[in-house]
Amino acid sequence: MGSRIENVIRTAVHAFATKPNGSLVNTNINHNLNVLRQLLSEICPAEDLGLSRNSGQPRFSLSLFPSRTAPVSYMEIFENQTVSIGVFILKDGASIPLHDHVGMHGVLKVLYGTLNVQSYSPVDLPAQTNSHSMQQSWYIKARRFPVSCISEKDSPAMLSPSDHNLHTIGTVGGSASFLDILAPPYDPDGTCGKIRDCYYYADVGEEEGHVILKSDC
Repeated sequence: MGSRIENVIRTAVHAFATKPNGSLVNTNINHNLNVLRQLLSEICPAEDLGLSRNSGQPRFSLSLFPSRTAPVSYMEIFENQTVSIGVFILKDGASIPLHDHVGMHGVLKVLYGTLNVQSYSPVDLPAQTNSHSMQQSWYIKARRFPVSCISEKDSPAMLSPSDHNLHTIGTVGGSASFLDILAPPYDPDGTCGKIRDCYYYADVGEEEGHVILKSDC
């Protein structure tokens, strides 16, 4: 891996390291995120990842969507208990449905192409559960933000446990790719002690100035 990617990994692990109680070891999160933003702005997709709009696939081979015809592919770069770092590749017209990142921080940096990102901040959340699956749909209130149109020229998009934590992502005018950092990673089986699954939602209406999101179980 190129040294710039290694610097991103080291910085992300440092920035999002947690204590046993789940709080961040490094409390100056804003400084650490600014350092991470700067490092991500220096990434060269072709040199550091072997990735370009024409090549279609980075040099990292692990994919959750192995079919070459899949509209969305994910290539893992690094994962431990603190962070997951990977590359999403979206074909022209592809999108990632509205989903959450409960208890997570996230960083999204476009590598090539243009994306529309519609994000939401939760106003309230369903009660925590230790079950491995939810059998019934549930609803949450959220604040909906205007759609952001971002490209490789823009700063990374950020999310936190309370801000912009839910989003949907779609391509604009062609294929696109982005580098994705999540801290801590999804853990649907609770391997590290706490279940962190990904839930999908639909925007179904408004109430008292907030939108209502229904889980898609």
